[in-house]
This record gives sequence, structure tokens and C-alpha cells, in this order.
Amino acid sequence: MKWPRKRFLLPVLICLLIVLAAADFHRFVRRVDALEPPALIEVDGVVALTGGSGKRIEAAIGLLEAGVGERLLVSGVHESVNTKDLIATAGGSDALYACCIDIGHEASSTEGNAIETANWARNRGYQRLIIVTSDYHTPRTRLWYRKMLPERDILFYPMQSKIQPGRWWHSWQSFRGLATEWAKYRVTAVLLAI
Repeated sequence: MKWPRKRFLLPVLICLLIVLAAADFHRFVRRVDALEPPALIEVDGVVALTGGSGKRIEAAIGLLEAGVGERLLVSGVHESVNTKDLIATAGGSDALYACCIDIGHEASSTEGNAIETANWARNRGYQRLIIVTSDYHTPRTRLWYRKMLPERDILFYPMQSKIQPGRWWHSWQSFRGLATEWAKYRVTAVLLAI
């Protein structure tokens, strides 16, 4: 009598885990879809995380040119990329890069972005920052920045990308991107909680 009950328990647990994961994924997607850039932005510095075909950097340059922040850090730039490449991809001018944009080559991950930003902010004495990244990437970015810069006031400027949280079921690319990011977010949350 006990053996059939044990055999029945495993499929029930698996089904329960699938339901819980699906509910958590749905909550994650709804949260990402509801993200909007802050209305009023008064910060010391702007940080753009690389990726998004230069759109993130372009938006961050737009913020800097609008008077948001004193300087811009472009975090996670590959060492082979120079200022001319960034200008061609994301805009700006040689003069703007020379006066007000720092290019960070140290980061190769979201954790690395947070570390690079923390060092930059501490060296410059910045207390309030705005981080420009893709909307779907914002929840995991928020986890790392809270861990690495707990003493700073961090705002997030979520950018729309090709991944569409509000219509994820219409596109395999959107589903795959969101599912991958949700999994990374969950793993990061667990690792940072330990």
C-alpha cells in the first residue's frame, strides 16, 4: 500500500514545481512589462550597460546631453572597441567623450558591471546614479547593484528591446530571452541570499 503512494508523490511534486515556476515566470514577465523610466531624474552619474545594439548607450548619451548627471560610464565595453566605434554605434561626439564619458573595459557580466560601477562611483564620490539597461535585464541588474552599492541611491532606466514582455507568447525570441533571463534572475537571487 505504501509503494503506490510513493510513486504517486513524485509526479505530484513535479507538477507542483512546474505550476510554481510558471506562476513565478508570469509574475516576472508582468513586472518587466510594467517597468518605465523615472519621470524626474536628478543624479550624479549615468551608467550604460553594454548590449542592446548600442541603444542603451544611445539613451544614456541622450540623458547626459539633457543635463542628467555630470558624467557617463559605459560599462562592459570590449577591449577592442574604441571611441570611434562607440560614436558610430551609439552617437555622441569626440568632444563629449573627451569631457564627460568614461569607457569601462573591466566588466564581462552583470556582476562585473556592478563592480565596475561601484569603483567608478566611489572614485568620483557619486551618491546617486541611474543605470540604463534593457527592461528584461533590469530585475537581475537591480539585485547586483543592491549588493555592490548598498550605500548609493540607484535608479533604473529600463529600455525596450526586441524582446517584448507584453507579447512574449507571439515570439519564440521573446519567450526564449525572457525565460533565460528569468532563470538567471532566480539563480542570482538564490546565490545572493546565501
